[in-house]
Amino acid sequence: MIDEIENKRIRIRDYLSGDLDNQEKQDFQEWLERDLEAQRLFREQVKQYHQMRWAENWDRLDDYKAFDLAMQRVRRRHLRVTILKYVAVIAVALTTGFVTWQWKQQKERGTSPMIAVTTTLQASVPVLTLDNGEQVSITPQNVKELHASRNMNVQLIDSVRLTYIPKMDSSIREVRYNTLTVPRGCEFDLTLADGSRVWLNAGSSLKYPEVFVGNKREVYLSGEAYFEVKHNGKASFIVNTDKMNVRVLGTSFNIKAYGDDPAIVTTLVTGKIAQVYPEINQEITLTPLRQSVFDRSSGKLEIRETDTREALAWKNGKIIANNERLEDIFRQLSRWYDFEIVYTQPSLKDTRFYLHTLRYTDVQTILNNLQTTLGIHFTYSGKTIYVSQ
Repeated sequence: MIDEIENKRIRIRDYLSGDLDNQEKQDFQEWLERDLEAQRLFREQVKQYHQMRWAENWDRLDDYKAFDLAMQRVRRRHLRVTILKYVAVIAVALTTGFVTWQWKQQKERGTSPMIAVTTTLQASVPVLTLDNGEQVSITPQNVKELHASRNMNVQLIDSVRLTYIPKMDSSIREVRYNTLTVPRGCEFDLTLADGSRVWLNAGSSLKYPEVFVGNKREVYLSGEAYFEVKHNGKASFIVNTDKMNVRVLGTSFNIKAYGDDPAIVTTLVTGKIAQVYPEINQEITLTPLRQSVFDRSSGKLEIRETDTREALAWKNGKIIANNERLEDIFRQLSRWYDFEIVYTQPSLKDTRFYLHTLRYTDVQTILNNLQTTLGIHFTYSGKTIYVSQ
């Protein structure tokens, strides 16, 4: 058994080293998709790489040569790796070709066929904003210096989780809020002062008190997060978004509430939650394996049965899209891989795809799979992807 695990580790290191040819890379991806144990080992080795990088133990890299090019292969916690790394060699030629193509299209149609979706580059690591407005990048060095306040200590666990530990002798007089911001290309894990745990997806932020006071525990979410709420019968846990509020005592659920998404989607895994939609003056109760979908534009609210594996795919290191619109798929991909997207024809947004892949797969592999499915073509220029047919 030990030899089998070691062989898997060696195979993973070979992949991360960047020395495999295209066929070997494809074989590796297919093997990794099938083998759950290999996926666990893969995450473990990538995590070790990040710990070394943050600790600045560069001398250890000789012992872990496999991680030398890991930044080019994976999109994991705390690191933003741009698509430019994959296409720098051909970017100039493709840009020139696309400008010529665009000019011809405009001349023939008399108007520009392009619809651009722009994004803003953000920091490459999560940022903690304190109650006084001070901003701290989440690195081991900074967090060690940050003892939050007289009410608590803040610790960084295994480079991937921020943990709030209340001080036993503190006398809490006022509520102090912190905000954790997770940029595109990252994901992060947070343990609140009451023991509740929150996983934040790329491009998300959570505002929360250092210590909960009184008969409610209230936080504010922008983006997507998975919550495992510590049960407290005397203090309900409230999650506020821009269009919907959730109230629970103790349960696990996922909320997807990005401002640029057409809908707010809440998926209940265990327990029971009450949801309030002030805009339509409606309150509902959600039970396990059910999902509420609130359309931002129409105000329509739908409750449906769901497979939680799809809703929690991002937390489990996967990307799953079942017959979804290309625009919706790219919106998800761009948050993780951090690129911009331009559609040469508006109708391309409505093309539907199925996509099941690991979240650590390099973006070119994913795009190649999409490209061969329905004849969609992708052209790269720097951090921008042009979609044509």
